[in-house]
This record gives sequence, structure tokens and C-alpha cells, in this order.
Amino acid sequence: MNADELSDVKQQAVELILERQFDEAITNLQAIGQLDGTGETEALLGLAHFHSSRYTESREQYEEATRKSSASRSWIRMRELARSNEEARVAEPVPPVAPFKAEVLTAPPSIPNDALPVLSTAPLARPWWQGLFVRIGQLLGVFFSLTVAFASTVWGKVAGYRRGIWTNWYRRPSILALLTLMHMRDRLNRRNLYSTYRRGELVGFQQRDLRPPPGVEQFRTADGSWNNLQNPKEGAAGTRFSRNVPSATVQTELEKDRLCPCPRKVSRVLLTRENGLQTVPFLNLLAAAWIQFQNHDWIGHGDNSVGDNIDLPLEQDDPEYADRHQRELRVPRSQPDPTRDHDRAPMPVTFINEVTHWWDGSQIYGSDWKTQDRLRSGQHGKLRLQANGMLPLDDVAGVELSGYVRNWWVGLSILHTLFVKEHNAICDQLRTAYPKWDDNRLFNVARLINAAVMAKIHTVEWTPAILPNHVLDRAMHGNWYGLLTNLFRKGKHRRTVSEINVNSPEFGGVVGNAINKHGHAYALTEEFVEVYRLHSLLPEVLEVRRIQEPDSIERVPIPRTRQAGSAKLIARTGLPDLLFSFGSQNPGALVLNNYPGFLQELSVPGYPVLDLGAVDVLRARERGVPRYNEFRREMGLTPIRSFRDLTDDESTIAKLESVYQDCPEPIEYLDLMIGTLAEGANRRPPGFGFGETMFQIFILNATRRLQADRFYTTHYNEEVYTYEGLAWIDQATLKSVLLRHYPSLATTPLAEVENAFEPWDRDPDACPDRHPLRHVG
Repeated sequence: MNADELSDVKQQAVELILERQFDEAITNLQAIGQLDGTGETEALLGLAHFHSSRYTESREQYEEATRKSSASRSWIRMRELARSNEEARVAEPVPPVAPFKAEVLTAPPSIPNDALPVLSTAPLARPWWQGLFVRIGQLLGVFFSLTVAFASTVWGKVAGYRRGIWTNWYRRPSILALLTLMHMRDRLNRRNLYSTYRRGELVGFQQRDLRPPPGVEQFRTADGSWNNLQNPKEGAAGTRFSRNVPSATVQTELEKDRLCPCPRKVSRVLLTRENGLQTVPFLNLLAAAWIQFQNHDWIGHGDNSVGDNIDLPLEQDDPEYADRHQRELRVPRSQPDPTRDHDRAPMPVTFINEVTHWWDGSQIYGSDWKTQDRLRSGQHGKLRLQANGMLPLDDVAGVELSGYVRNWWVGLSILHTLFVKEHNAICDQLRTAYPKWDDNRLFNVARLINAAVMAKIHTVEWTPAILPNHVLDRAMHGNWYGLLTNLFRKGKHRRTVSEINVNSPEFGGVVGNAINKHGHAYALTEEFVEVYRLHSLLPEVLEVRRIQEPDSIERVPIPRTRQAGSAKLIARTGLPDLLFSFGSQNPGALVLNNYPGFLQELSVPGYPVLDLGAVDVLRARERGVPRYNEFRREMGLTPIRSFRDLTDDESTIAKLESVYQDCPEPIEYLDLMIGTLAEGANRRPPGFGFGETMFQIFILNATRRLQADRFYTTHYNEEVYTYEGLAWIDQATLKSVLLRHYPSLATTPLAEVENAFEPWDRDPDACPDRHPLRHVG
């Protein structure tokens, strides 16, 4: 076969790859493999195998290609991608595919026999003076609540909260800033809560004659049902996401004229990292892992509709077109809601949450009884761990077993392991205090306590860490403890539930006080999902350090830590060193052109090449979330008039104009995520890691997900949590949890910092830009 004939066969193979006929391309190329000394045949074979998700074969072919000729950077890149995918076993679905079924989603909640302990409903015997304290707290609560409501309403109407386009609460003295935030939150609660079930329908289309089964009043269920004893599937797994915008604004945008601009173009021009990683100086990588860890407790759309695709056309200069021979980027559609036939009149597009909406630690425990049972040890209330203290492994995928394992990587593994250990430590404490308790009661009380520890850490540590503004810090501590507790008690002396617990969410704290759903059944919203697209926090590589050799750094590409790669890295490195590594590395900044490159060429089952940046943009359009300007209008903010309102950076303005110029109304077509990332530093409140548009959803949900849950309000007491449980929560911080389970970290700079989400520096006081909360008023 001469050179021209070889060239023809290779060109035919390229055409077959473009047509996605990979097996035929492989057959043709294998016939000439020994005849071609350039490496091009092996590279094409590697590409065809890669597109077929055969990553071992792909890696072998690219190795042979680069052995023959190492001139092509794209070959080297593809070889490393194939190797990472092979080691992580990313072709294996994790978890196994399980489509939603209408008959399951609309069935009454089912609780296995004896799944929950059944306790006496008699209240604890208390001395008469404690009853008096309760009454005093109630009376003070009425007074303070009325006073705050009046003051924030009057102040909000008189002073407003906008100055031109941007809000102005952070430009005011602390007390007035807090009143402004309260006014903004009250406005959002009145105007931005919308159910996706028709008026008069119970959540999940349940019948009204269901009676609460034994045990649900005192304990959480695996699937989140019966938190509301009158609306049994409120907040349960398998129910719909709600909305923060009215139905009239919920319109899917999958028609060709509404895919403007192409999400792939948006990703390439506005998300791609151009000059290396821009970091956040005041956070560490634990903060990035933590928010994904928490998201998995709250939200999940389930498996995508594999085979039902949205095709995004590729331009000829796109590397996916030029190097990987694709004409379009295929994105699987979100799995549809199969319960829409139960609507008397169809709602706008709706989607199902596969996990519980509650803040209940479901990422650790699972959102169904089968998963929960599989994770329990059956002894002393504890969860399963291997003898070496690691999570057990799934035999098929090589991924750790836990309550929620989608999008798994080592950052999730270390946090899941940490809080499984915390659960087991709580069990030991309860068993000492209550030696007659059986396995079931120990497990269920420990779950309540552990979930509250995680909720507290997120409220008073993670949120102030990513938004280190002194007013916001006080507001978040006020949400948990109450402003009075923060005023009169400091540090370890603070208690969530005091002797005189002022029954006011502002002065007595949301936790341990009255439940309030503001007239709407609780569920997390599609808009909430969108503002948590924080992938820019992730770096390209994990800088692995050893506690004993802190200056020696091993750079591990993040893709190699995915799925099965997580357990391999932990086995080789150990969790203490990995935690030290995460505490010492800064995450990426939430700005434009800072999106992780590995996520723009991600491999997932059925889709060997997926640009998650394009997917992030597309999902908001697909799920009917308004674009940036309309979103601002609906959330009570002023829309922008030009891209110059977002930023003063001329390069950014030029890029925005080039991407959106072909849309009918460029400003109105600006995507939500892009607009929020584009908000410049001088448009953000001081110290904020993200802008004010996203912050509206935080204002609304930071309080609501506590205030709507009876296990954080009316049932946050000794009868449910025990005295020991409440004390455990009050004393817990992320730092104390880390040191409890990994005492060797006490020799690291973790001992010097107050907030474990800040960089672990030896002298935090000398670094105000890295530890801003130590330097604010």
C-alpha cells in the first residue's frame, strides 16, 4: 500500500469518526496499523476508541502514536485523558442508572416495619421555673419580632436597598445594614416563593387521609417524608423542585432560535482559563469540596436522558472539531418529570429532585431506605467503615459507598469519610449517656445531631468564609444563634437553645424557634440550583503535601482523583495528608475565564467528551430559569442597561459583546451564570467571593431551609436531640471535627486558624487578605 492509499484510508477513517461510526473506523485503521510509521494511524485508533469509551485501548494507541512521533501536543493530551479515565474507571455509571417512574414518585411514602424507634410522646418533666422561662421567651419574642418587622419595613420603604443598578445595604452602618438585609429577605419571602403543584394539591399528589406512621414525629425518615405531618411528601425525595420566579417567566429555550448564543461558544470565549488559575486568597480547597458535598445533600436531577440529546454545533476552529473530529457536541437532556400526567392543568416545565430537599445529611445516609440500610453497620447505631477507617468500596465501580456518589472525586471522599466518623463518634457519646439504647435509636438520634453539625458549619463557617463581610458574618450567626446570643455570649459559651429562648428568628435565632414556611410548602428551587454552579472554584491539579514535608508538592491532575481514582489516591497518600493539602491550597475565583479546563473536556458514561461549562449554561435555559436581566427583575433588582454596567474591564466587555452581538437583544440574552461571574469587584459587596445577583437566592434560602424544617425549629430540643446532642452541636466546628478524627492535624497550621475554610497559615494575623474576618469590625 503506497503513501496515497494510506492517506486515503486515514481520511476515510476521519469521515467515519465524524459520522460516529467508530467500530468501522477501527476496523479500517487496524488493517494499516503496521504500514504507517508516522503515528497518525495509532492516534486515529486512539481517538475512535476514546469516542467509544474504551479508554484502555485508547491509551495504548496514543502511547504507540507518541512513541513513533511525539510532535503532536493533542496526542499527548489525549493520551493523558485516556489514562486518567482508565484509572478512574469513568465509563462505569456511578450510581447505576435508575430512571424516575411515575408510579413510584406518586405512591404513598412507605416506611419499613420497625425502621424508626417509637418513643413516648410525653414531654420531659421540667421544674416550674423552666416553664416560666419559656413564657418569658415567648413574650420577648413577640415584642422583638414586632419591633424588628416594623423597623425593617419602615426602613426598607424609606431608605430602599438599591442605589442605581446595585444594592446599597453594605454601604450603611451595621445595624442599618442588617435591617436592610431583613427587609430584602422579607420581600423575597413574600414575592419569590412559587409551588410547582397546583393550589389545593398535596406535594407528590398524595391523598389527604394518610396518617403518620409510628416514629416519624421524633425522627427523620430516609426519604425525607413526614417532616410535615399533614403534607407527608413535602420536601421528600422524588418530588418537584419549586420556583423563585412566577410561572409566566418559566420558558424552556431549546428551540434553535433560543439557543442564542451557542452554549459551546459561550464556554470557549467566556469561561476558558486563559492565563492560568485566578485564585481566591481567603479560601482553601476544602471550601470548594464542601459546597459540592452540601449540594449533594440538597439537590440532584437524577440520571440524564442518555440517547436523547441536545446537539450543539461546533465551529471549524473548535478543538473538538479540529482535533477530535466532532461536528457537534452532544449533551443529554435532563430527565423529564414523569408525574406531569397527574396535573389537572400542566404546570410549566417541572423537574424531580432525586434527593431529599431537607438539610438532613442525605449525602451521607442516602435518600431511600435501601441505601440507608446498606450503609449501616447494625451495631451501636454506627455506619460502616473498613478496618483501616476508610469507607467501604463498591466492587463494580471501585467507588466508596455513601449516600450520594454522583460526580465523585477525592474532595467528596474525604468529607464523606469525615462525617461518617463524626456520626460514629456521636454514637459512642450517646451510648455512654444512654447505655440501654438499641442500635436503631442510637443511629437515628446520631443522624439528627450529625446533620445539624453540618448545617451549623455551613451557616456560621462556610458562608462567612466565602462572603467575608462583617455584616453578613453577624447575620449568619444571627440566623443560627440569634442576635442576643451573639451579643452576650462569645465563642464556646454560645448556646443555640438558651434557658430563656427568645422566640424571635432575629433575636433568638431561627434554630430552636417557631417554624415558618411563609405560606408555601418547602422545596428547593430550580433557581437555587443555578446559583450553585460554582465549578470555577476547582483548580486543574491537586497539590498534595505531606504533613512531615510541607514544602514538597506532588501535583495530581484532578481527573485522576475521580471515581475509582479517589480510593487509590487515599490509599497511597492517607487522609491526614490530603486534608492538609486541601487546607493549604487556594481554590479558583468565581469570575469569567476561570473555568477548569478538565471540565470542558469531561468524560462521563455515554459521553466521552462533554463540556460542562456549556452544559452549565444550557441547563438554565433548558429548565426555564430566566436569563440574567429577567432574573434580576424577578428578584427585585435593577436590570443592567449595557455590559459596561457589569464591569470596567474593557477586554471583558469586548468578549461579552462578541458572544452576544448576534442575539436579537444582546443584554436580555445574557446568560445568568455568565452575568453573575462578570459582576466586577467594585460591583460586589466588600469581601464577597461572588456578586449580589447570586446573593438574593442566598438571602432567601439560607434562612428558609432552616425555618421550614421542624427538626431545626419546633423539634430542636432535648426531647428529640437529647441534652448531650444539643451540647455536641453547640461545641462543634469544622476545626474541632477535623482534630477529633485526625489529631495529627494539630501539628499543622490548622491549629492557628479559627475558620477551617480559610488558608491554613502559621501566622493568620499577618495575612489580612487571606484572613479578612480577623481584621473586620
